[in-house]
Amino acid sequence: MNDYTARTNSTKKERISFPTLLIAFVFVYALFGLDRIKKISFLKIDGMSTTNEIWLILLVWLICGLYNRAKGHEIRDNKYIMLVKICLYLLVTITIIGGFHAISTTQYVYAVLLFLVPSLLFFITSKLQEGELHFLLKLFVVTSLIYSLFAIVLTTNYAFFMRLIGNPVDNYRYYGQYRASMMLGSSITVSYYFNLTLPLCFYSFYHSPEKKWKKLSAFAAGANVVATLVLLSRNANFVMVGIVVYCLFFMSKTSRVFGKTVISMFLLITAGLFATSKYDLSRLLIGLDRSGSSVALRLEATQLALVIFKEKPIFGYGMGRFFTRVYHDRFITFNGVTGLVDPHNLYVLVLSELGTVGLFILMALIFVLTKGFSNIQERALRQASYLTLAALLICSLGGSHLVNEISYATIFWVYMGMYSAFCRKRTGGS
Repeated sequence: MNDYTARTNSTKKERISFPTLLIAFVFVYALFGLDRIKKISFLKIDGMSTTNEIWLILLVWLICGLYNRAKGHEIRDNKYIMLVKICLYLLVTITIIGGFHAISTTQYVYAVLLFLVPSLLFFITSKLQEGELHFLLKLFVVTSLIYSLFAIVLTTNYAFFMRLIGNPVDNYRYYGQYRASMMLGSSITVSYYFNLTLPLCFYSFYHSPEKKWKKLSAFAAGANVVATLVLLSRNANFVMVGIVVYCLFFMSKTSRVFGKTVISMFLLITAGLFATSKYDLSRLLIGLDRSGSSVALRLEATQLALVIFKEKPIFGYGMGRFFTRVYHDRFITFNGVTGLVDPHNLYVLVLSELGTVGLFILMALIFVLTKGFSNIQERALRQASYLTLAALLICSLGGSHLVNEISYATIFWVYMGMYSAFCRKRTGGS
């Protein structure tokens, strides 16, 4: 009996705790909450509304802490969790140092909150019990399937759905196919979410003891692939192909691996043929030449970020100083160099705002997470955790979502907390 089956059989009758339900709510809210609802907030910058997810996460963190203390469910932090905390404390220190360069206090505070608040979900999720984690795993697979199907439908029906929710449709009226933005964020953000979740879909397919969940997970993986294809992000599709290849040939070593691999390949080939026949995927085959507007703008933004970095290479210029989080103009200029207000690259953004010290600490945090996941006892789940981290690192070359998009960061830190909870037994946590 594999670990997944043992967990399932031993925890079927366990009740789902209140903190688990709160985590599930925050996760679903990040994915499905409409933008106009998320912007109901008392914090405005330059007259523009910001997201209420900051206050929601802080409230959930506070409620969970009080609940666990009242119920006597507090779990002592092991060495691994303490190392994660140390890295985050150091990042807090760096952001405080950068605050001395702030011009707009609200932009600075908002940027720091977007960056650090989602990580609180890690500490809540990492303390959940195995039965609750099993519930979350199912939730992640189901929501991935729903979100994938929604993305596929939106791609060719975007104007209809914009009209349905009361948004203006003039810009989309004549598009037969559109790279759909969704509640989570832009089409790129959604694609990167699919990359983070695809390893869990494969894991559930290979290792779920329930046939209905195997089938659902298989369809979730197939829909995930189609949705990633039709959203036309080249970076996301590169990551998706890598995940698919690895999962097909290395994730499962059971006696029935050949049959499962054949089934997976059949479903994925079918998904690819469906996407190719129904959608225009030519953008994925266009080379990354510097004359392309999207590529050129990103290269300019990267150059701008590096110019800013060279001015303050140790601790950076501070979060939100130049790459503001709330803005009217998409472009900024520094020392005669112009670029996008979002450099679309996590590493150069961190370099410009937190300097080499900040980037070093962030990479140390990723290393600590990777090292901690090596203690996950189940091989396939351990591989899924590595793939999720690898997806983040590669996708971050084409996006700074972990730093400045709280909905995406929410998904990531909940996943990190879940993987960390699975490794708690090996690392000495109780």
